[in-house]
Amino acid sequence: MAKVKFYLKRPDQKESSIYTRISYGTSNQMKYYISESIQTDFWNIKTSRAKETKEFPQHPEFNHKLDNIESMIKNTILNLQNRNIGLTNDTIKTALDTLLKPEIQKIETVSEKGLFEFIEHFISTSTLRKSSIKSYRVVQNNLVDYQKKHKTKTLTFENIDIDFYNSFIEFLKKRNYATNTIGTRIKVVKTIMRNAQERDIKVSQDYTKKAFKKPKEDVDHIYLTEAELDKIYNVESTPEFKERLMKTHNGDTLPEYLDRAKDIFLIGCYTGLRFSDLSQLKRENFLSDNTIQVKTIKTAQEVVIPIHPIVKQILNKYNYQLPKVPLNQVFNRFIKEVGYLADISEIIGTEITKGGLVVKESTEKYKLIASHTARRSFATNAYLADMPSISIMKITGHKTESAFMKYIKMSAKDNAIKMQMHPFFNKLVVVK
Repeated sequence: MAKVKFYLKRPDQKESSIYTRISYGTSNQMKYYISESIQTDFWNIKTSRAKETKEFPQHPEFNHKLDNIESMIKNTILNLQNRNIGLTNDTIKTALDTLLKPEIQKIETVSEKGLFEFIEHFISTSTLRKSSIKSYRVVQNNLVDYQKKHKTKTLTFENIDIDFYNSFIEFLKKRNYATNTIGTRIKVVKTIMRNAQERDIKVSQDYTKKAFKKPKEDVDHIYLTEAELDKIYNVESTPEFKERLMKTHNGDTLPEYLDRAKDIFLIGCYTGLRFSDLSQLKRENFLSDNTIQVKTIKTAQEVVIPIHPIVKQILNKYNYQLPKVPLNQVFNRFIKEVGYLADISEIIGTEITKGGLVVKESTEKYKLIASHTARRSFATNAYLADMPSISIMKITGHKTESAFMKYIKMSAKDNAIKMQMHPFFNKLVVVK
């Protein structure tokens, strides 16, 4: 008999969609999203149902609905077995979609009438994060604008081919988009094409070819050295602090909101956690054996991280109840302010391709600091400290060492200093 259990996709958010983990056969599992969501405060993790509370008076009907869905899933799998249909994730999903999501079956005929109807359906019925949905909306608008510009050509699934690819990239370049931004647009287009094909919609196969690749370029992302992290940690002790603070805040102590942003950022620099994971840290994540254990949001991977002494001091400062993390955009603004006050002022040369042209700029390093700088700083500083790559990758989640080596950001000077420690550069020369 199949086993079915319900989970929240985003338990750290105010409201979350619900998915079910289905176990069938001897050791097979699959994840299946149902068309239900709930305020996370009303969810009981132990029972995998809504809490029976007067604050959520609809809980009897809601739980009855989940009971019915569980029964339908089990009966569907039993029915497939009785009809001698092989149990796979695909056969189970198709059968469940027919039963629980008839609107998907409807789109398979509607979508053939036009590309944009399918894109709208895909976005509105997806279980993507809000940030991802925003990316799809941007691409949707780009395609609409592209079609308006090319008035004689209506976009369909069958003419999203190599010619479209080349033309669309030129269109995006003329909008002065950076290469990696264009790459993100192409990635979304390929995802839409693949999802349409999985619904048996006839699409051009050009999107699967090597020529239909996602453009990308290496960008000079920064990291902060151990010395720079020390300056941030001791920001109020830097010689320039009071003078700079008077200019920006007309005060003599670090504002509380910047102090909180500084502490959250430093935790990221000494744990390697993504910004989304920093936002979900709670007291129960900090274990008595001086480690942090957390299930990452992006990859659902369990990671265990030793607690660095600086992280320990920050945790003690807040009695292990970390302050609420602001929105990413706001946080990035705050941490740039902290970087300015800490005099992270090295001049950095950047180079990026925008609109097909290489743009070179020089700017003070603090202006380039963002939330993701913390994670890169962790990986790079740990590598420079001769921590084994495989150990760092256990925390960062990189699956191959080649991908990890592209991720860390080490200057030529840092590399030379690291090489000086190697026995090759420390051989004694015997003069005969």
